[in-house]
Amino acid sequence: MALSFNTPNDFTEDSILGGQIKLLQPKSGYRVAIDPIVLAYFVSVRQHQEILDVGCGVGTISLILKAKEKLARIAAIDTDKEMCLICQKNAQINSLDIDITNIGIEHINEHALFQSKLFDHVVTNPPFFEQKSSRISEAKKMANFETINLIDWIAFCVKKLKNNGIFSIIHKASRIDDILYALKNIAGSIVIIPIFPKNNCEANRVIVQAKKSSRSETKILSGIVAHNDDGSYSEHMRNILYQQMEKK
Repeated sequence: MALSFNTPNDFTEDSILGGQIKLLQPKSGYRVAIDPIVLAYFVSVRQHQEILDVGCGVGTISLILKAKEKLARIAAIDTDKEMCLICQKNAQINSLDIDITNIGIEHINEHALFQSKLFDHVVTNPPFFEQKSSRISEAKKMANFETINLIDWIAFCVKKLKNNGIFSIIHKASRIDDILYALKNIAGSIVIIPIFPKNNCEANRVIVQAKKSSRSETKILSGIVAHNDDGSYSEHMRNILYQQMEKK
């Protein structure tokens, strides 16, 4: 059955980046948090670069990157057909050209577009939670729970990069060991950006970027404090969440 966007009880039309990008998303199930916005902020994109968004959801990262650089070529994939349809609708709403494909990473090489295709940058905000319970809906499972383990997910992402291409991921800080293990021997020049909920707290998120085939040393940056003590966003985080897209 085709997805209908004419049912207001099922969807909300929100905006991100201070209204620069409109975002249609389901009222229940997957809802965009700040994580993909923060990740997209740290992704440098240039004219005519080819970028793959793995597990695109409703398209937040792809939309921001395309808005940053209209001449970049953005491909987005997701195993959830409904998310792909919403992503396509969001691209239309924002007049942004994104190539969206409903396919899981385990089947991507069966698709003619991706069989030999490599990218300058692969970005991903994958499902965060390991499956420990079967008592969840299929939609919630695909959006929030790993259906492919994180190490295999990262290996796929790096495999789809050109030599010296850049991989970027945001994930729970507690998964840093798995992320670094997955990148061992296949990528270097690793940059780790911790995200702290408040001052004097442990990081709860981490952004990791790496260059395929590089063997250069790892760097840990000072990171981001997301909130002030009163719960409001820090100035640094506000600058990220309201980043200005260059008009072209």
